[in-house]
Amino acid sequence: MARILLILLTITSLLSCSKSDDSTENEQFFGEWQLNRADLHGFEGTKTFDYSNDNIIYNFRSNGILTVTGGENVGYPSGEYNYYFGKDYLGDDTNGSKTLLVNIESSKWIYNFIDGEMVLVQSYNDGPNLIFKKN
Repeated sequence: MARILLILLTITSLLSCSKSDDSTENEQFFGEWQLNRADLHGFEGTKTFDYSNDNIIYNFRSNGILTVTGGENVGYPSGEYNYYFGKDYLGDDTNGSKTLLVNIESSKWIYNFIDGEMVLVQSYNDGPNLIFKKN
């Protein structure tokens, strides 16, 4: 009986140590990302800016500092910015559900990770969508 109890406790311990989806998202998010393109959606359609050859790097450090290097783009100019990555309310309505966001200097971006690309979306607010590849 003691052996069975020990086995059950061991299995329970191992299962409780597994990584959550949030920690996996954190691991994917942090680091250096090269800005590939930006899409601006408007009444005349979508305007795409190709940055794939410009070596514009967004470095999301785990200490909450974003460093942008490499030149002008429709996102952020070169410099350092405070950011928060996590679930939050998109708008002022706290009755809705929280979504995964990147909040850069009080500007909220919806975060998506699709087919190895990170996509930061502000088109919900007439802003750009920034598409990155891991550097």
